[in-house]
Amino acid sequence: MWEKQGQQKRLFLAGMLVICLTAVALRLVALTRIPPGLTHDEADHGITAISILAGTRAVYFTIGHGREPLYDYATAAMMAGIGPTSLASRLTAVAFGLIMIAGMAAWVRRAFDWQTAVLTAAGLAVGFWPLMAARQALRSITLPALFVLALYFFWEGLKKVERKDENHNQLQSSVICFLLAGVFFGLTFYTYIPARALWLLFPLVLGYVRVGQRALFQRAWPRVLFMLMVAGLLGGPLFLYLQANPMAEIRLRELSGPLTAAAGGDLHPLWQNVTAGLGIIAFRGDDFWRYNLPGRPLLGPVMAVLFGGGLVLAGWWAVRSFGRQPGAQWCGAASFLAIGWLLIGIAPVLVTGPHLSTTQAMGMQPVLYLFPALAIRQIGKWSMAGYRLEASRWGQLAVVMLFAGTAVFTSRDYFLIWASAPAVRVQYEAAMTAVMRYLNVSDMHDVAVSTITPEQYHTPAVAAMTLTNEAVTPRWFDGRASLLIPHTPEAVIILSGFAALPEALAGYLATAGRPATIPQPPTDLDRPLTVYRVNAADWLAEYHPDFTSVADARFGQVAQLLGYDLPATAVVAGGQVPVVTLWRLQQPAAGLRLFTHVSAPDGALVAQADGLSAPGDAWVAGDILLQLHELSLPAASAPGRYPLTIGLYTCLDASCEQTQRLPVFIDGIPAGDHLYLQDLSISQ
Repeated sequence: MWEKQGQQKRLFLAGMLVICLTAVALRLVALTRIPPGLTHDEADHGITAISILAGTRAVYFTIGHGREPLYDYATAAMMAGIGPTSLASRLTAVAFGLIMIAGMAAWVRRAFDWQTAVLTAAGLAVGFWPLMAARQALRSITLPALFVLALYFFWEGLKKVERKDENHNQLQSSVICFLLAGVFFGLTFYTYIPARALWLLFPLVLGYVRVGQRALFQRAWPRVLFMLMVAGLLGGPLFLYLQANPMAEIRLRELSGPLTAAAGGDLHPLWQNVTAGLGIIAFRGDDFWRYNLPGRPLLGPVMAVLFGGGLVLAGWWAVRSFGRQPGAQWCGAASFLAIGWLLIGIAPVLVTGPHLSTTQAMGMQPVLYLFPALAIRQIGKWSMAGYRLEASRWGQLAVVMLFAGTAVFTSRDYFLIWASAPAVRVQYEAAMTAVMRYLNVSDMHDVAVSTITPEQYHTPAVAAMTLTNEAVTPRWFDGRASLLIPHTPEAVIILSGFAALPEALAGYLATAGRPATIPQPPTDLDRPLTVYRVNAADWLAEYHPDFTSVADARFGQVAQLLGYDLPATAVVAGGQVPVVTLWRLQQPAAGLRLFTHVSAPDGALVAQADGLSAPGDAWVAGDILLQLHELSLPAASAPGRYPLTIGLYTCLDASCEQTQRLPVFIDGIPAGDHLYLQDLSISQ
């Protein structure tokens, strides 16, 4: 017996060694190039981790619609070892992905057998979904990794409690197991939102045990309660923070829409999401390029069939175990646990639908691959019946071919198809990453980059993780409605294809000379990337006379209006009025907006254009900004003369519902909170 157990252990360890080496290889190969850049969510995780290294401490971060902090702290620890780079963020995700595989294999081995454990680990190692999740620098991967550890110690605690001849040392050992289970599960609250539902699994399993093993239930329930109390105490600071700051979880409120509608009597959105969400395993999955090949289900055809078979087996074992021997009862409890885990894990998708399901269903990722393993293991047992060794050998070869083939298809789908897809390169800001790589090896210093996402936690965050040339001082603007010129003799302006200058602004770079081009794949959608070099003083001397001059008009202490360009003062009702304003920036200011108003003679607002395409929090004093304002006049506007005014205001809250205008000073004298430019003559 002992010899057989030793042989099984050696086979298990040998299988796990091959699987782990395969998993490591798939997760580390080309990690600095694939994914082809960084999403703003990944970049935000990185800059949060850097802030933690600088001393920031929080139980919840409000950046990115709000998120739990454990992944950021883990990334900070990785950065402390290898440096504050995007690679550290990805390696953190890889580490959690490997922990998940090892932890799941450990639990399955204890709950079922070593062969099922190896098969489950193999599915997790080569599956497309686990590979994708482990290479993304996102917090969701931390949930399954810590949950499987909690589950392992929970199961170990139950097994120890089962022994009727439990002595003091065994009692102490079971308490330690439940303590560790509580600690790991408490930590899951700091990983990802679905963790808040997974706690239900433990009382459900305890209820199942009560039906079939009442003596075990009587000994176990106080310890399970102890485990949940430990988890609750550990998660307490997070929940207290969220209770005190109910507006922090913007994303949770956005995702609860179908439940809110159902509570109001409208069941259609929820029913639609439930029916679509049930298909993500075998029929149609997440349609978002960022996290999946659009529509690709979580399992391929063969694995999906095996999943169905394993699910049926687990259901049968869970039902038939009542009144049977303890070994069968444990198999039934494990099967019941697996089914409950699957249902609780997929529940968020049934609420929100298949869109983004590859992240929202992350809590069930490990158990998804258990069910095909159960089916394969059972087929293997049947093939061994009657000592049909030849069938067994062919079966083993078929299993090896199944997982090897899955690895090949996963590699093709991920490294070749997904990674090179133009939509993926857009999602991962490959163009902006190319700009940063270009700047890293350049001799440039003052650079203004045009991007469709110039806000603090978008392209600037990507730059914070990828721009390593400390000599470069980047600025950010959206070229679709603005042009930012660093006030230096060797200013550099980089325009992207998505954020190219409109006709009203393009002429202001007509004399900048022939631009250079940053190399990109020909299939990239955000191209070309063009590089202009401008002497700011010469540019201002050439183009300033084209603008209508104003008095020394300053808005607060942040900007000076140098002039404006209004092509025509006589316009037709229902027409468009483009206005270009010329500014010298004085200092950065967060939350700025610029408004342009056309008012009726009686003061009523007729048309307005609010916005600022170069975020004020990144302004550099002395830079030149051109802002395009496009006003749409109502067709019903009565003929007459209408004042055109301009001003700046600050958003006082995230939704910009509360604002405060900046004071205007003319030659140092206060002049209200807006500036009159001139009248428009509107005719029918």
